[in-house]
Amino acid sequence: MTSCSPIAYYQNRITTLEDEYKRLKKRSRMYSLVRFCLFTSFAGSLYLLFKTDYIVLPLIVAIVSLSFFVLYIVRYNRLEGTIARLSSKIQINRDELLYLDYNFSDRNAGEKYATLNPSLSADFDLFGKGSLYQYISRCYTQKGSDILAQKLSNPDKDPELIKEKQGAIHELCENNEFVQNFLSISRFIQGDVTESVLQGWMDETAKDFTAIRIVAIVLGAVNIVCTLLSAFADVPWTLPGLTVTISLAFVTFHSKKILKIHSQLISIANHLENYIAAFALTEEQSFQSAHLQSLKKSLTLNDSTASQTLGALHRILAVFEIRQNKLLSFLLNAFILFDIHLFYSFSHWKLRFNSNTSVWFGAFHEMETLISFATFAFNNAEHVAYPAISSDGFCVEAQEMGHPLLNQRVRVNNTFSMSGMPSVLIITGANMAGKSTFLRTVGVNLILGMNGAPVVAESFTFTPCDIFSCLKIQDSLINNESYFYAELLRLKEIIEHTQKHPKTLVILDEILRGTNTKDKQTGSLGFLEKLIHLNVPVIVATHDLIIGDLEQKYPGIAVNRCFEVELVDDQLYFDYKLKKGVSQKLNASFLLKKMEIID
Repeated sequence: MTSCSPIAYYQNRITTLEDEYKRLKKRSRMYSLVRFCLFTSFAGSLYLLFKTDYIVLPLIVAIVSLSFFVLYIVRYNRLEGTIARLSSKIQINRDELLYLDYNFSDRNAGEKYATLNPSLSADFDLFGKGSLYQYISRCYTQKGSDILAQKLSNPDKDPELIKEKQGAIHELCENNEFVQNFLSISRFIQGDVTESVLQGWMDETAKDFTAIRIVAIVLGAVNIVCTLLSAFADVPWTLPGLTVTISLAFVTFHSKKILKIHSQLISIANHLENYIAAFALTEEQSFQSAHLQSLKKSLTLNDSTASQTLGALHRILAVFEIRQNKLLSFLLNAFILFDIHLFYSFSHWKLRFNSNTSVWFGAFHEMETLISFATFAFNNAEHVAYPAISSDGFCVEAQEMGHPLLNQRVRVNNTFSMSGMPSVLIITGANMAGKSTFLRTVGVNLILGMNGAPVVAESFTFTPCDIFSCLKIQDSLINNESYFYAELLRLKEIIEHTQKHPKTLVILDEILRGTNTKDKQTGSLGFLEKLIHLNVPVIVATHDLIIGDLEQKYPGIAVNRCFEVELVDDQLYFDYKLKKGVSQKLNASFLLKKMEIID
């Protein structure tokens, strides 16, 4: 990791990359000029060759000019690819500067993923505008985005797997050069098209066409021998004519198969290059963490890497382009049965690697998600810490914990702890004092922590667990459900889940708002005591100060904390700091009078 701040790092990167970009653009223009000169030299030498009596010198110049012309075309194309990647890196760094200032509204908000875990998604703003997903995601493929969304909606509970991912994310955070190189490549990947097309072809039954190829080799050899005999011996031309006709008939018989492969794969030829580059970049890294080493290992099979294997397929597709030249394709098929050899090459490739492509693409998408979390870690390096994992019982302990979606310039951090099964953390406080934000802060940081990512805190210890919440409840006209009934259904769901899975952190915000005060207090106390008897850890925010009596009734289990409000110069002042005890100050009537709603 760089020793400078993320802002300084990105600014320095932009300056360095822009200088390199200008230098390579100048070289690109020079290559264009050289190509023009070489082509002019080639054309001039051809003119002299056919219009004058000079042969040797114009022929030599033509051959040399054409050779260097082709060489500079290859160099130019390679250089343009490098320039495109540089431009991509520059844009990546510019974007990150915007994201550091929480200006990320242009990124995919992932609204469609809200249905993966509807309550959790809504309660903790996992998806949608200004969501955790929109802030974190650096995935450019659809499947990578899907996997990241799944991880946020249903984070891992296995402590060892979480620790593995911590190591991977920390290592990637320290290797920003690799991260940016990977992102600069993945920005160009048409992942949905490439993977679905390739996988669709791979899912078709692979067959061994060695026998057909042997026939093609024999026919090709016969064609060449017969043609040579007719050219240099006293053999009639009808013989090679007959063998060529047989060869063309054989190719035509199998033409539907080769045309089918062509129609299936030709659309992905160019896109494969970017996957190959991403795999090659990953394969050449010397990773230290076990998780990254495992990902890298999955890209190798029988001493052949994913980049080499897909590179072989890409070369076959490149040779396929010869078929676009009808005359050349006809001649090659007539004499050496070109299409049959291509058909065999595709079939042989599929037979060898049929079961591996899904593994390679899976590794690519896993890297996308890890890089998303690693970029979050890098951008917030001064404000985050990797949590300690406690496997015994239950605990959540945080020092100076804050919400990752709140700008650090205005964010207020808090310290708290809870442990044991059962345990109840009761949060009381006035309106707008910070209760709901605190609940979301706990939930979001737990979701980050269970994904192996660092959390916004000086230190953080937690036990991996399920999270069930009741923060935002909506009524439903379509389902004929009132707000109160919808809330009851959610509370019932919580009880049913915790009866089977007591290691579940339940997070509640002002439950039973749809009934009168006395009924609400009785119901809230009854529900919390039910969870206590089920040995479930709970965090509950409430205006009902009577809930605080649970601390006396269940000492060592229930604990009171509060957010207070102060009146300073006839104005409400919120410090958003968590304090011990039950809240003593309310603000609703003050605000009603202040806004001249009541007298």
